[in-house]
Amino acid sequence: MSAGPEITEGEASFSRDYFIEMDVRSEEAYELANEWFDEVVFTKKLVLESSPDWSALKEELKVLREAYGKVALLIVTKKPSLIREVKNRGPKALIYVQGGNMRVNRAALEAGVDALISPWFGRKDPGFDHILAGIAARRGVAVGFSLSPLLRANPYERVQLLRFMTKTWQLVKKYDVPRFITSSAESRWEVRGPRELMSLGMNLGMEIPEARASLNFHPRRILSRL
Repeated sequence: MSAGPEITEGEASFSRDYFIEMDVRSEEAYELANEWFDEVVFTKKLVLESSPDWSALKEELKVLREAYGKVALLIVTKKPSLIREVKNRGPKALIYVQGGNMRVNRAALEAGVDALISPWFGRKDPGFDHILAGIAARRGVAVGFSLSPLLRANPYERVQLLRFMTKTWQLVKKYDVPRFITSSAESRWEVRGPRELMSLGMNLGMEIPEARASLNFHPRRILSRL
């Protein structure tokens, strides 16, 4: 599909839709998302307790880029120092950090990674406050609003997650933090189309242009770093 004209976040409507899925985590999820989105980022989850084998990781990323084009590394760790190490190595991929641990959330923002995914993950609060919102805005770190944890949650957990996501969105909007809405799908059944992801954004309090921008304007700016 054609990219269409340039857009700005505040526009009420686009003359053409152009949607980007920023985080899918399996081949089957990628294949389905690729049917529904104009661009898709394939994410490799990297669970770290110590430094990775950099040579092997470099080769794996090369293979993934050849297969999928745009690739992200999702760092899952409890050690902030490992986030800084990966960032300093400058792999040819977007760098995401799985949120949840407050020290990790802050370290990810201070390191200037590309995105912090679900800072509320596994928490009993949003994991994101005014201080972190200010850091994210200054460092240009996006917040990823993921659908998949909602799909796996029971009704009570879902209500809590939506509350945390709504509070985070309010801070993201106030501080003008980059963001995107994503499925973060690890299987085919978790993939959702652009309209459903926009609906998630609107349920969090986004206006239609804000939800669209979370699948277009902000993802485009992030992808321009690659």
